This record gives sequence, C-alpha cells and structure tokens, in this order.
Amino acid sequence: MRGNPAERVALSALCDELPALREQCAAEPEDKRLLLTRIEAEARARRPILALLGELLGTGAEDTGAVRGLGAGLPGAGPGRADEERFGCPDGACDRTAVAVPAGPVPHCVLTGLPMSGR
Repeated sequence: MRGNPAERVALSALCDELPALREQCAAEPEDKRLLLTRIEAEARARRPILALLGELLGTGAEDTGAVRGLGAGLPGAGPGRADEERFGCPDGACDRTAVAVPAGPVPHCVLTGLPMSGR
C-alpha cells in the first residue's frame, strides 16, 4: 500500500471518514455492513482497499471515484493549529492527520486503536 499513491489517499480518506461511514452503514443491509467490516480489516492489515471502497460506494474501482465518493458532502478542513498539535498515522501507512486541542488527549487511529504519532 505504501508504494501506491492512490491506495494511500484512499486509506487517508477512509480514516478521516470512518466514524460517519460506520454510522451510515449501520442503517444499510447486512451485505454493506459486512463489506465495511472487510474494508476495515484489509485497511488494518495495510492491504489495498480502493476496489472494495468503490464497491461499497457504488463508484467502481477507479482511483479517484471511490475516494471522491467517500468524502462527498462532508465538512472540509477547519482552521489550522500549531505544528506540535498535529498527529499522524501511527505507522505512517496513510496521510491522515488529526489536530488536538492544546494539552489535550492524543487522538487514536480509528482503524487500529493505536495512538497517533506527533508530527
């Protein structure tokens, strides 16, 4: 996954949107919920997820379609914060960053549950 930029973008988008995606899939038929569970397992194992995301979102396996479908209609980036408050993927597998309040708790990866690393 580290060598494929499209997969890296897909993993970053999945991590950003996972809580909302879980909520949306909870109201979907069982096959959608099972597919999301499979996507999460593949992402945790750092295997490709782009085609699976395309299947879940009905966008196909096209590199940009699945990622664009994942983030459609969700809020954009908020105001910036100081560098010491920015955290990244625990193992560097994706480009997701999280911003914490000053002296607040360290955010955790929604896939692995591991604390995110300081940047």
